[in-house]
Amino acid sequence: MLFAKGNRHITAEILKKETDKEKLVVSPATVYNVLNDFYYAGLFIKLNIGNDKTWYDTNVKHHYHIFSEKNSELVDLEPSELEIKISKKFTKNQIKKIDPVVKI
Repeated sequence: MLFAKGNRHITAEILKKETDKEKLVVSPATVYNVLNDFYYAGLFIKLNIGNDKTWYDTNVKHHYHIFSEKNSELVDLEPSELEIKISKKFTKNQIKKIDPVVKI
């Protein structure tokens, strides 16, 4: 169910609705626990984009995101599609990760 549709963005609420639609009896707590277990196993990226929902991304390769606040939709953005300039006061060794979410 989670990986059958290729790379995707999902919340616990979305997954719970999908399990209900398939008539699978799964508690909301189980959905949250499984998503977090998969995140800690490295199968997901966890995204907190400030909308009171935690999003999970099955695409674990380096990439960025665009979030539509109007549609509550999260879309991948390849690094080549976004130019980021870093102040010269930081060295490459100081920066651990750049993970922007562009909100539209």
